[in-house]
Amino acid sequence: MTAAARIRSRLRRDGLRDTAGRALHAARHARPVRLGDRQGVFDLDLHIAVVADARTQLERRGVPLTEWNMSGHTWVFGRARERVAVVNERTVEGFGPKQVDRFQRTYGSYLRSFRGYLATYPPCFSLLYRGLGGQALAICATRYEWPFTSDAERWAWLDAGLEQGVDEGWLTLAANNRADADYVENYTGLRPAWIPSACSYIAPDYTGRRPEAVVSAASESLAISICETLKQEAIPLRTALGRRFTWSQLYDQRAIVLIPYNVSIMALFEHYSACAPIYVPTPEFLRQLASEHPAEVLGSISFSQVSGRPAAPPRRDGALDLNEMRDGQVVDWYLDRADFYDLDWMPLIRRFESWSHLDHLLGTDDHRAISCEMAAQKPARLARIAALWDQLGWLDRVAG
Repeated sequence: MTAAARIRSRLRRDGLRDTAGRALHAARHARPVRLGDRQGVFDLDLHIAVVADARTQLERRGVPLTEWNMSGHTWVFGRARERVAVVNERTVEGFGPKQVDRFQRTYGSYLRSFRGYLATYPPCFSLLYRGLGGQALAICATRYEWPFTSDAERWAWLDAGLEQGVDEGWLTLAANNRADADYVENYTGLRPAWIPSACSYIAPDYTGRRPEAVVSAASESLAISICETLKQEAIPLRTALGRRFTWSQLYDQRAIVLIPYNVSIMALFEHYSACAPIYVPTPEFLRQLASEHPAEVLGSISFSQVSGRPAAPPRRDGALDLNEMRDGQVVDWYLDRADFYDLDWMPLIRRFESWSHLDHLLGTDDHRAISCEMAAQKPARLARIAALWDQLGWLDRVAG
């Protein structure tokens, strides 16, 4: 058998195994449930971090969470990817009314056993839970309309579903950053509650025992180039630590230099929670870097940038076209709402206006003092976030 034939044979076997696994998953969860036994919260997810934040708040209230996570990064938490039928990582691009109907026919009896539902990524998964009798929460992170950015018809279907869910009272909207809260309001008129991510699950905290700063960028070639430019000791994140690095490895480094590809990045929340000193370019320097490296710097704010396809225009009167990234005013709109420039929630992030300025800061800053100040402020920050979750009301409704 040739190498190509062996590959085709393996792919067929893997495909059959995957199909069988998803069918078994559906059969295992096709059971009638007594409505009086409703308890806990259910989550179907393509991301691992946003739901981890929600899990922390549910545990604080003693509410169990059943999570079917289909992310390719489940290994970070030592888990396997769930093989879910109908709606999964392979079918999400075709998500729409027909998938909602099929998913409810397949899993509806099982899903009715829960008091509440989570949709953290993508928020369109919240439409899977309409009519099931529970309270759903959709957390918007990194543009709520994915995967419909270029599909005007399905985007309109999503907006109508969100508006109807909020009006009917079974759906609550939140966002883990200011940009996404304002983005949802711009397109729908709905105002999600803004609750910054806490990422209190991060362990261990910063030690800074190693002398190098680690440079994190969208592309490793850019990170390597920056390290070569700096005079201070610096290492590119993935080349130095590997693609499956641990938090211990990362937070042993002296500092983290983050070159943003977006205005809200889950890793940033994690770094701040770990009390690691963080350095980002000033707005002026960031704009310069974005003009020099458009694919790597601020290159993933809009999914139209990622896909290379134009976004559907806004339907709401007076709405801004926040996917028109060639418009400097749109870029400014996002930077005004960037997590890393928020002095209220992340006051201790350091800004550099050039590579020489970064060299100076890395060489003169007391990194342990910065980390200690972050640690001193952390309890109050987490308490503020917990209070925002309590004000949301959803936790009360699913706790019973």
